[in-house]
Amino acid sequence: MERKKRTKFMGIIFLILWIGPCSIGAINLLIESDNYDKGLSCLIPSAETYKLTSPMIGIGIIAFFPFIFFASLYYEQKKRGKFLFKRQSRKKDNRKEEALRKQYQKEWEKRKKERRKIFEQNKMMLESGPHKKLIERFVATNRSVWYDIGKLKQLLQSKGFDFKYTELDSIIDEERKRQEYEKFKRTFIDDDLNDLRDYIVIFLDSYGEHYGEQINFFIRLLKEQKIDSDKDTIEGHIKKVIKEIELKKYEKQLFHL
Repeated sequence: MERKKRTKFMGIIFLILWIGPCSIGAINLLIESDNYDKGLSCLIPSAETYKLTSPMIGIGIIAFFPFIFFASLYYEQKKRGKFLFKRQSRKKDNRKEEALRKQYQKEWEKRKKERRKIFEQNKMMLESGPHKKLIERFVATNRSVWYDIGKLKQLLQSKGFDFKYTELDSIIDEERKRQEYEKFKRTFIDDDLNDLRDYIVIFLDSYGEHYGEQINFFIRLLKEQKIDSDKDTIEGHIKKVIKEIELKKYEKQLFHL
């Protein structure tokens, strides 16, 4: 349908460019012939109308150019089997772009999955081998500046572990959290703790009003000790113990006034 519309449009343009100059030339001849009081006799060759022949020939030549242009255009269309200026519809362009986008997305996800698999394999080998101590010492000595991370990356490469910076960052962050948790656990090792309240008391003594920053570690510890580790339940017990501590503190203040 669109092709037929374009063909019709180009046919109209052809008629305008072809008939227009011819019409103007004919009108011009009629005007000039009227000036000579000859009416339409100018169209009959004579000595008086001979001088009008030259403009007519020029107009005819000019009018012939559009014919040559459209004839050559039609020949190219027929030869190639399509229009030279044919534009793809917007829907077709959108479908093509969507197909390319999906293909790129699929390839990207495939490469990402393959890279993730390689990362997990290298990470497992690192954690199960002697080179894990490199990460442990790196975190323990607080070497977290960019230069040191670059050096660590090169060191691991020399040991056969090729990690990207983002992958190495995740390994370092995981090791840092592990060491922080081990340090957190040592707070409760030396005490004889029997129930949840005992753990909460030690927890509040160690971290005070900032206990919320370590609540996840605390829940993790309770879970390892097979104590109720529901977060809402634990927070409710913590608030209860805090209130008890505040009341005891107030009671002591009353007797020391």
